[in-house]
Amino acid sequence: MDLKQIEQTLTLLKTYGVKHFRYGDDEMELELDLPATQQNEDYAFTPAAPAQVTPQTQATQPQEESPVDDFKEIRSQMIGTFYLQDEKELTKPVIKVGDVIQKGDIIGYVEAMKVMNEVTADESGEIVEILVDHGENIEHNQCIVKLK
Repeated sequence: MDLKQIEQTLTLLKTYGVKHFRYGDDEMELELDLPATQQNEDYAFTPAAPAQVTPQTQATQPQEESPVDDFKEIRSQMIGTFYLQDEKELTKPVIKVGDVIQKGDIIGYVEAMKVMNEVTADESGEIVEILVDHGENIEHNQCIVKLK
């Protein structure tokens, strides 16, 4: 694993919010513990030829990244299988599009290691879109629901 591969790995880890990573092969072993508070910050990796950022480039970047819509998102806090109710058989989902939820309301459950964990809303609003189906596997920090 060369420096470029390590940088790519760090970028992926940061994107998916991974806190711990271990890799090993015949030639090397790599173990990384990333603090949760720095998930959105750049890591102290300096490329061989650092890119120059001009003030003009900085001014255009936020405009390109700003979303067109103001939807709030509720994201998964763990990896597992998402359910719209506490049973695996879907009879009546906890939420549906158009429901108005408050901060702290249960919006579904994530089964991880044979334990059903409640997923609660960290925002209040009206459900515009449910992005994960009942019984679908989800990743950490994956968007589950969009609110307006």
